[in-house]
Amino acid sequence: MGEQLLSGPSQSTTKLPITDAKVCRSYIVGTCPHDLFTNTKQDIGPCPKVHNEALKNEYTEAGQEQKRKWGFEFDYLRDMAKFVNDCDRRIEAATRRLERTAEEGRVLDGLVCAHEHLLPCPFQTPPLSLLLANMTLNTA
Repeated sequence: MGEQLLSGPSQSTTKLPITDAKVCRSYIVGTCPHDLFTNTKQDIGPCPKVHNEALKNEYTEAGQEQKRKWGFEFDYLRDMAKFVNDCDRRIEAATRRLERTAEEGRVLDGLVCAHEHLLPCPFQTPPLSLLLANMTLNTA
């Protein structure tokens, strides 16, 4: 069993035809979206399909007419568009959270200014909105 793990791809994966549904078309054409951002917040986990270098080489050696028949480039662009849309949606949600936080900061500043006379402060602090504006965010 250990020899099978160390010997590389099994015979069953090398025998797959390039048009098999188990083959990752994104990997064949370019880069699989599952491999792009591993170990980051955008990580979508391992690809459930087969990544086979021999099939990728077969694709690159094929002529333009054969590539057009397979239609892998269309699938690749569709998969990448889905991945980019997902990333854009996550960025948009994070931006909305930040805008909401800035709005809450402005409201809090207004409340602090309205009630400054109740609690005298021995030192002047900058408004909360300035503190929020100066914060750096870790967007990794």
